[in-house]
Amino acid sequence: MKLIAVKRHVKNGFLRHILVALSFGVAIISFTSCTKTINVYHPPRLDLTQYGRIGIITFTDNAQPSVADYATEQFENQIHSAQVGIPILDLGTEAAVLSSIGSSRLDSAAMVKIGQRYNVSAVFSGSLVYSNIETNVNLKEITQLNASVNATLHATLSVKLFETGGGATVWSDSTSWQRKLGQLSVNEHTGLSVGTNGYNDAYRKLVPDMVHDVTGDLRGRYTREPVNN
Repeated sequence: MKLIAVKRHVKNGFLRHILVALSFGVAIISFTSCTKTINVYHPPRLDLTQYGRIGIITFTDNAQPSVADYATEQFENQIHSAQVGIPILDLGTEAAVLSSIGSSRLDSAAMVKIGQRYNVSAVFSGSLVYSNIETNVNLKEITQLNASVNATLHATLSVKLFETGGGATVWSDSTSWQRKLGQLSVNEHTGLSVGTNGYNDAYRKLVPDMVHDVTGDLRGRYTREPVNN
């Protein structure tokens, strides 16, 4: 009789744990089913409307001038896409702007002069820097005529916004990206072959992604957030 009582006790305890677990699960389901979410809009971290007319100096780069022009154009497009109606004045290259105000570098004093010369309240300035192409090769495999050389291009885009009242920096951001270039392969059966995975225009292809990344603060966004019934 004692053994039977022990078994019943164990069985009852097991059932009790199951009932508790089921009750807990039902409570969670009830809670989640009653929780609703809505789209909540978050405005841009940087509201450009406060500056009125904004000047932009053509970005500098260490590749080809056409890449700098392209990056500047893409940046303007992203601004107008994020904040429609922002007036932007193209000021030209850094050299041309400095010459027009009689300055030798883009310092705070130069920014004040730019504001007075071009009637802008703020100025965007950016630089696009490409690093040396990085290659990855195994010399031992090369000597055995069975190897491949991977080439990767690295780039960094940095942008600043200056207010022209006193020449101070009011916003800045930067981003770094990379892109795989053509692959050179050496094989004892096929010999030497060179891939052309966008090598010729790799510099330009990196630009849209970098510009979109660096302008994140200029765009509003939506998030799903819970609300009480």
